[in-house]
Amino acid sequence: MDPETDYTDAASAAWSRIAPDADLHGYGIVIRLIRAGRLMEASLDQISDNHGFDVHGDYEVLAALRRAHPTPLRPQDLADRVMISAPGMTGRLDRLENAGLITRASHPTDRRSTFISITPSGIQLTDQTFHSLVDEADRLLNGFPTTRRKRLTQELRELLIILGDTP
Repeated sequence: MDPETDYTDAASAAWSRIAPDADLHGYGIVIRLIRAGRLMEASLDQISDNHGFDVHGDYEVLAALRRAHPTPLRPQDLADRVMISAPGMTGRLDRLENAGLITRASHPTDRRSTFISITPSGIQLTDQTFHSLVDEADRLLNGFPTTRRKRLTQELRELLIILGDTP
């Protein structure tokens, strides 16, 4: 296979034979983004695993709490920030609380609401993991020149805004 050809080129060529009238440019971009994300996520999951996380998503919850620290967050705020469902968040919070990485506190005036805070050991683990993830991201993008990284950053930012990604 040509070293300048990727999986999406091969899949698009096959689809072109099946559906010659289809414009596959947009499809190719979306598939490449998905595949790149999956490949990078697998690498980052390994780093999280090396730091003792069962799933990378547990790190993402701690990272959201770390960035908000010292302000506690409600579970729904966390779910929104890490893009998971509220029931999925409950399991993560249970694991993180059992590991001593977060605490839950009742809202002072609304008994139905709780606040989540990161513990000192959660801060330490999150910071260590963060630095390893930054190093891994640099390794993953090592062959991609800085000027192209900056351009890609801007293009991806614009795409995410178009797709509705907000702070």
